[in-house]
Parts: sequence; structure tokens; C-alpha cells
Amino acid sequence: MVPKAKANIEVQESNAILTITLSRPDRLNILDLETRKEILRVLETYESNREIRCLLLTARGEVFSAGADIRYLLSLDNKASREYAGFVRSFLTYVESYPKPVVGAVNGTAVGGGLELLLVLDIVVASSEARFGQTELNVGLIPGGGGSQRLPRLIGVRKAKEMIYTGGLLSAEEALRLGLVNIVVEKERLMEEALSVCERVRSKSPMALKLAKRAINSALSMSLQDGLAFESELYSKILSSRDAKEGLRAFLEKRQPQYIGDGIG
Repeated sequence: MVPKAKANIEVQESNAILTITLSRPDRLNILDLETRKEILRVLETYESNREIRCLLLTARGEVFSAGADIRYLLSLDNKASREYAGFVRSFLTYVESYPKPVVGAVNGTAVGGGLELLLVLDIVVASSEARFGQTELNVGLIPGGGGSQRLPRLIGVRKAKEMIYTGGLLSAEEALRLGLVNIVVEKERLMEEALSVCERVRSKSPMALKLAKRAINSALSMSLQDGLAFESELYSKILSSRDAKEGLRAFLEKRQPQYIGDGIG
């Protein structure tokens, strides 16, 4: 299908996969307010669309995203700064808790807010040429989109402090070793691999994916015992769903399941 062009992004539907592409390479795919709002509007539009099973987020050009619009940040007073920080937080929290799996395909450098966007995705595939940095201290700031909170949980406190304090860049291979990304491939295979991941994900039950995502995300904010209780609650819910019955029958009948989405049987 022909991509639907927005001002700052492109949107394409194909084979139950929705691809959102940051499309301002001339501006290093900065995540200014309008770009974030465009992404938000697309996500809200497709949130309840059962035809879309997986989302893929990528970018055009040599840079995935250079993060925030520096000139805009310079213009903010105290009140506007609080409003901006609150919007960024709510935007990233929404992406992180989105009920469909979201896969990232990182073509190049992702720094500052660009890296913080990747931190809320479910699976990240990177080009071997990609570089990653939490670079806010290079311009007198600190991470404002969860970098100081999500990054240590993902790669460990000491490495996160090194990245944030020095503002240096990680190679794709080091990002893979640390668990910052899931897969690294040659640049020419990036989209092929990312779409392959989406294909594997979209073959699963939409309800099971949504509940599994909720359960995994809860592990970061709950104690082990509370998390186990929450998982048990979700498990008991899905056991009686139509998708679970279909998946179990398909396994016994040695065929591919035909999932329909949410619904308790």
C-alpha cells in the first residue's frame, strides 16, 4: 500500500503491520512536539483496529533521531517547561503501554530523546552502523523522557551512569551485548529482519500479546509477589478466552491457529 504522508512521518499498512517512518532526514528526524503528536494521533487511530497486529517504527536517512528540538527547548519558560516535560512523559508512557507490540528498526544514530523513544519499544532491530547515546548532558540538560529511569533498568546502573555522564555513543554490537537492542544486522537487511520479527509476532494471539505485554511491563513497578499475583490474574482471564481455546485446539490438531482477537469464551 502507498504510504500515507503526514508532515513529519509516513504511515503504511501491509500484511497486518503498520509502519510509521520518521521522514525528516534533513532535520535529523528530531522529535519535536508536532512529530510526537503525529505519532500519537496515528497510534490512537489504530489502537482498536483488529486488522493491525504489530507496529514497526523506523526512520529515513542516516540518523534514526537526534532527539528534541534544541531551538524549541531554548524558548521555554518555567510554565512551558513543565508542560513540555509532562507531555513527553505521557507520550512515552502511552507508547510503552500500547496494547499492540511495537518493533523498532534503527537505521542510524539514536541519541537523547531518540534513544528514550527506543527504550519504550518492545523489540529493537538495529543496523550494524547504528549508534546510541543518552547525550543530554552534552548540552547542559539531563534525560527528560525516562532515560535516567528506564536505561538503568535495561542495561544496569553503572553503564547507564557512564552513558549519561559522558554523553558518549555505543556501537550497535555493544548495544546488543548490553541488551539495549535485540538484533543487529547489516544495513541492507534491516527492514527485512524487522519485518520478519513483526511477521512472527503478528502470528500470535492479539489478546495473549496484549496481556503478556502488560504482565512484563508490570514487573518493573511491582514486587515479585505482586507481579506473580498479577500474572496469575491475567492467566486465569486468558484461559477462558476464545483465542486460548483456538490455540490449544490448533496445537492438538496440528494446524495453524486462526486467532480473532479479544473476547472471553
